[in-house]
Amino acid sequence: MSTDPETRRANAQRAIDRAAARGMPIDKDPAFVALLEEWIRGDIDIKAMRERYLDIIALQAAERRGLRKSRLGINPSESSDEANEE
Repeated sequence: MSTDPETRRANAQRAIDRAAARGMPIDKDPAFVALLEEWIRGDIDIKAMRERYLDIIALQAAERRGLRKSRLGINPSESSDEANEE
């Protein structure tokens, strides 16, 4: 892949446009856009971009699960302790 930032930006824009045309916009996530800019500048390679984005997605999912549990007022360790006591 070319290391030229203009070529990378054009390639990224084509991918963004294709995703939007399919109804799956990929440029709405600020974390993704920030990583994309790092890749365009040549600061990271595509493998690092992918790995870092997967880490971000996993963290976001874990935070959402934690928020759901706290909204329910359930702490998983407390509920399992209560079941063990009975």
